[in-house]
Amino acid sequence: MSRAPTESSGISVFFVRAALLVVLTATPAYLFVRPAAADVSVGASSADFLSFEIGGRSAGMAGAHTGIASGVTAQFWNPAGLATLDQSQVGAMHANWLQDLSYEWLGYAKPMGKLGVGSLSVAYFHMPGIQAVDEFDNPSGEFKVYDLAVTAGIARSLSRGFSVGANAKMIRQSLGTVSATAPAVDFGARATMMGATFGASVQNLGPGLSFEGATYPLPQQIRLGAGKGFWGDRIQLAADYNIPRDYFKDLRVGTEFRAHPNVSLRVGYRREFGTTDDPATGLSYGLGLHFHQLELDYAMTPSDQFDNVHRLSFGYSFGAGSEEQKPEKPKPVKETPPPPPAPAGPRVIASAKPEGGNAAGTATKQTAAPKTSAPIPAPVVVAQAPPVVAAPPPAQEPAPKPAKEPKAREAAYEVILPGYWSKESAQAELKALDLLGFKIKDAVVEKAGGNGYQVRLARMKSKPNADDMAASLSRMSFRAIVEVADR
Repeated sequence: MSRAPTESSGISVFFVRAALLVVLTATPAYLFVRPAAADVSVGASSADFLSFEIGGRSAGMAGAHTGIASGVTAQFWNPAGLATLDQSQVGAMHANWLQDLSYEWLGYAKPMGKLGVGSLSVAYFHMPGIQAVDEFDNPSGEFKVYDLAVTAGIARSLSRGFSVGANAKMIRQSLGTVSATAPAVDFGARATMMGATFGASVQNLGPGLSFEGATYPLPQQIRLGAGKGFWGDRIQLAADYNIPRDYFKDLRVGTEFRAHPNVSLRVGYRREFGTTDDPATGLSYGLGLHFHQLELDYAMTPSDQFDNVHRLSFGYSFGAGSEEQKPEKPKPVKETPPPPPAPAGPRVIASAKPEGGNAAGTATKQTAAPKTSAPIPAPVVVAQAPPVVAAPPPAQEPAPKPAKEPKAREAAYEVILPGYWSKESAQAELKALDLLGFKIKDAVVEKAGGNGYQVRLARMKSKPNADDMAASLSRMSFRAIVEVADR
């Protein structure tokens, strides 16, 4: 037997095994569920990794996230949710699934002025290399099986409380010796009404992936969601209704409780309609930690039939630190020079008239003195002036006292908490500070630069006192700066 046929047979055996492995691992829940309706083609699509949900926060709330998605992970759930981002942000996620399967996601979003907010992400679903064998079970090499998607998006606010977004993605699946590539797009919209947010998105619209002349559709999906915050946004409730093309419809509800400014607890429940034994039906749990510009989120989705799915994600905002300006030194108040004293009036010698002549004539006569070699000092005119007694001239009035110099205004310093994306989140921070014992009766929530908000917490006359208060807030993981108060 020649070597060429053996290699060809080995590749064929490998391809069959690899294709089966990808189908089994990419859609494991489908193996235990039988279609309950004629219009549902369970597991009939390709690139099912596109349905793997991004973010530890959303997973902890069972995927109820379409209406409340924010930050860089909103690109996956609803690209319109990125429109509220006012500073650059990077995010990443790692998930373990069925022991050797791993999912990696890396994303970046950046405000781009009038264009809106741009985003870019890479999703990579992979497993260890597969050892191929020939028809005699002899090793014939190692092959890789992976899925990859690169997504670019844009989001923009069209009016107050309404935004839209779109993604364009390039998808690639590799099954050892064969692979396929296809484009797809997502669209999303979000609106805020009566204190609640509503969102909708449609995902993975595209022609499908073609393997060896056969085309397989993408896992298209429609998501509808809503959410509302309570108790100063310390409690967030959300619900989603999903309509996938190749699976049963499902309902998700989730809640997030901000137990501390740095700690969030999450729980959610997902219900798959049309089947009673789907492993996706059930509770999920999550924990979030927030430290200044860094957010860490963990979620665990239990399963009775498969390994529990663990997700760990993080987000980092770049702009918060650079936007905080150092407190300016108080400018010295220019001292206003005292006004010049009022003129004391004409001297006596100028106002007095000698009898029988004028001042000029008298002076002429007195200066006509015999010439000498040395200059003769002029006689003092005061001696010739008659004493003024009855009506003293103004020169004898006491000179007015110089005006007192105005005191320089003392500088005041304000402790400010910047960087809130909504007025509600700033008010929630104030309530958290109140619970921690800070005085907030003089605090003011106001619009900051761009679309953000800030809290003017306190005004002090002493800069050291203001710095001490800001340091105390920083030790409790609040972001605080000190600025010179406007007069």
